[in-house]
Amino acid sequence: MNFSHVIGFMVEALAILLAAKLVRDLFLGWRGHNVGEGVARKLSVGAATTQAGYLIGVLLGFLGAVSGRGEDSSFLGTAGLIALAGLVAIVLQMVADIVSDQLIFRGIKDDKKIGADVNVALAVGKAAVSVATGLVLRGAMLHSESGLLERIAWFGAAQAVMVVAVLFYCRLTPYDDRAEIRSNNLAAGFPIAGILLAVGLVMAAAVSGRPAGSASLAALETAKFLGVGLVLIYLFSLITDFVMLPKVKLARAIVEERSVAAGIQEGLSFLLAALIVTFFLT
Repeated sequence: MNFSHVIGFMVEALAILLAAKLVRDLFLGWRGHNVGEGVARKLSVGAATTQAGYLIGVLLGFLGAVSGRGEDSSFLGTAGLIALAGLVAIVLQMVADIVSDQLIFRGIKDDKKIGADVNVALAVGKAAVSVATGLVLRGAMLHSESGLLERIAWFGAAQAVMVVAVLFYCRLTPYDDRAEIRSNNLAAGFPIAGILLAVGLVMAAAVSGRPAGSASLAALETAKFLGVGLVLIYLFSLITDFVMLPKVKLARAIVEERSVAAGIQEGLSFLLAALIVTFFLT
């Protein structure tokens, strides 16, 4: 690739990130939040956490368009593709934020008087939603022949899988995950974040590796990959927990001791399992 083209694409990527931040500030302002005030006054680590996750998610999403471009694509053609992908990534990240509020973190409200997302446990989970969404969008963007509607469909499927995976995990835990996150128990936020990132990795691998052909065949193969992957992730995470912390009851440590270390360990087990599964199944 021509070096001047590379510089041009980098500048465009930075411009898209700036636009993404401005759009999110307006979006959150409409919802009663002020991210800049929360970060500047050092009152909200959560505000910075969710913003970081969002920007990483947007970046992952639209850079997939660069990897998926044709070998003979012109500079202007690729730049236009990146701009369109950036716009799609920004809009879908906004949608993902609303979906997570309504379905994954339902009933957990931010404190609007101080700044956005002062609840750091909630912020960790929402940042993970953004990054996982970005991973899936990146996988969908890798296929240059995919249309906009197909990419939006994969996004919708990913959101559904994330919601189901988190709700299923919450049914398995002996404590009320939402209640713990509502009380800003940071230890309870990391396992949810680990699950979301694991789903994002597996879904991205499934989408990017889907076979060419009919949409129904691609959906079937993706569903098979996803089903096997999620089952293996759960089994591997149990083994990982036992190997790394054989004498620790993670649920008790997370709830009674509010041990952030235990929460990180639980979330890490899902992430490590997802990396193993996606590497060997793709």
